[in-house]
Amino acid sequence: MVSLKTAIIGGVSALALGTLVLGTTWVSYVRTATNEVSNAVEDAIPIEFQLKRAKDMLKDDLEPEVSKMMTFVAELQIEVEDLQTELLAQQETLTSTRADLMSRNDDLKSQKTTFTIDAVSYTKEQIEADQATRLKKVMHLEKMLADDEKTLAARRSELDANESKVEKLLAARDELSNQIEELESRLSAVKAVETVKESKFDDSKLSNVKALLDSLNAKVKVRERKLELEGKQTDLIPVKTEGSSKSVVDSVDAYFGNEAPFEDTASTK
Repeated sequence: MVSLKTAIIGGVSALALGTLVLGTTWVSYVRTATNEVSNAVEDAIPIEFQLKRAKDMLKDDLEPEVSKMMTFVAELQIEVEDLQTELLAQQETLTSTRADLMSRNDDLKSQKTTFTIDAVSYTKEQIEADQATRLKKVMHLEKMLADDEKTLAARRSELDANESKVEKLLAARDELSNQIEELESRLSAVKAVETVKESKFDDSKLSNVKALLDSLNAKVKVRERKLELEGKQTDLIPVKTEGSSKSVVDSVDAYFGNEAPFEDTASTK
């Protein structure tokens, strides 16, 4: 087993040799070779596997981001709603406090020196001190309301931006999912056509059987022709039996070459 030290020394030596031979272009050669190897490896991976990887990436990588964004948007929506409710309450309080301040201020513009409120008597100085406190409260409420309105506007702007991001993210996710489904459908169609084409090449097996039968047929024909030539065709019914139907007289005439039957001259006299 090659040690780590030996491997490092070998790598450094190869790098030094490459730099010595090719100069500074050595790096570009290495980068090009690396890219070629990467492309070759990627091309060797089946398309089905890469589509499965794309679906896993969509599910394992993109879906958590979508869920995180939707959670963030939901939290922003609740925060905006709470701020709106709080602002409405502040606005009501401010309106009521302003009304009390203006009403009491009208009273102070009169020439009265004492004021009876709910059966309690107050001096003008006490009412003025109370008015100063009320004025500070109104000013404080107005500042709080203005600050909260700015906060609400900022949260609304942030919510709108993130809602738009979620919409785009969902649209992109759906588009990618549709692309994967389309590629799977197209790949299935291509594989179906390839299967049909491949089945045509399997006709060689049928051709081999046909060639064998043609060869056997030729051999059987030769043997049949040979039997015909030998007069031993076995599949025909004989026209005559092997036994002779001639009489002995005909046989004698045939032997001596007499065409007519033999006549007894003694008997004719």
